[in-house]
Amino acid sequence: MNSLPRRMILICLMIILLSTTSFASNNKMIDSKEVISPKFTYSNIFHHNFDVSTNGKSSLSVYLDAYSVDQMKVVASLQKYDNGNWRTIKRWSVKNNEDSAGLGKSYYITRSNLYGLKSYVNVSNRLVEMD
Repeated sequence: MNSLPRRMILICLMIILLSTTSFASNNKMIDSKEVISPKFTYSNIFHHNFDVSTNGKSSLSVYLDAYSVDQMKVVASLQKYDNGNWRTIKRWSVKNNEDSAGLGKSYYITRSNLYGLKSYVNVSNRLVEMD
C-alpha cells in the first residue's frame, strides 16, 4: 500500500514537468538593419520559377547572381512524373563568363500529368546550388 502514494506523486510530477512551457532567450538584440538570409560561398541570388497556364504552356526561369566567379553554367530540366520516377523530358542550359546568368523558356505539356522543374548551377566548374 505504501507504493501507491509514491506512484501518484511520481505521476503528478511527470504531468507537471511535461506540461510546462519552456522558453529560449538570447540577450543579444538583432539590429533592425541586419537582414537575415542564407550565406552562400559563391551565390548571392539563386532563383527559379515554374508555372503552367490553363492551355498547357509551361513557363520556367532560372537565375543566378554570383560573387566573383570565372564561369557559370545554369541548367534547367523539365521533368515528368512517370511510373513512380521523375524523368527529364526537356533540358536547357546557358554558360556565362560574368557574375550573373539566367534562362527563361516555354514548353507545351499535357495538363493531365505531374511536372516539375529541376535546376542547378555550376560555378567555376563546381556544383554550388540545386533546387
